[in-house]
Parts: sequence; C-alpha cells; structure tokens
Amino acid sequence: MRWAIPILVAAALLAAGCGSEGTATPRPETIEGTIQTETTVAKGDPAAGKQVFADQGCGSCHAFEPAGSTGNVGPNLSEALQGKDAEFIQQSIVDPNAVIAEGYQPNIMPQTYGSDLSAKEIADLVAFLQSK
Repeated sequence: MRWAIPILVAAALLAAGCGSEGTATPRPETIEGTIQTETTVAKGDPAAGKQVFADQGCGSCHAFEPAGSTGNVGPNLSEALQGKDAEFIQQSIVDPNAVIAEGYQPNIMPQTYGSDLSAKEIADLVAFLQSK
C-alpha cells in the first residue's frame, strides 16, 4: 500500500503535464523540402483578375488562352495550371520560387507580387487564372 501513493502522485503529475517540456505542437507537413500550411484564398472576380493580368504585364511572359497572351519566358499557364487549386496558384504568384515548373529556372518571375498587389488583386488574379 505504501507504493500506491507515490504511483498516484507520479500519475497525477504526468497527467497534468508537469515539467518544463510543455505541450507538443504538431509541425506542418513538408513536401519536397517546402512547408505546407493551410491557406485560405479569398474569392475573387475573374473579370477584375483579367485586368490585373494585363496591368502587371503577365502576358508578356506567360501564354494564357483566356487572356489571349502568347509570352514564352515563363510556363504556358493554360497548361501549367491545369488541375491546380487556388492555393497553388496563389502561392505561385506570391512565392514564385516555391515550385519551379520543369524546364524553367528560379528567380525569373518577379518576387514582389505578394507585396506589390493587394489581397483583392491577388484573389481576382487567382480567380482569372482558374477560369481556363
């Protein structure tokens, strides 16, 4: 019976999380060395996104059928975005080096769209790029 009290105390301390270790927090999953976090993409207006595409000169580097553009510096977006979700498209705009299309080099696309465009402009552009 003497051993019951120390065991109960140890069990209570363990259950209470006593100690300096703290609580374990799950880490984000990683895929191919990139941290994947859950992102919510606001609904945008494809018509306004078409204007953002034109205003930012995206068509001078990218072919995209809905824009009538034929640029060939970067990937053909009508093909490269096939089957991609809004989160992938948004990431490709704000962090273009996160995933590099096969056959292309990093740092060709400007890295500043995440700060140069407003959240609404990004949402509109994503909506337009999904309109293929």
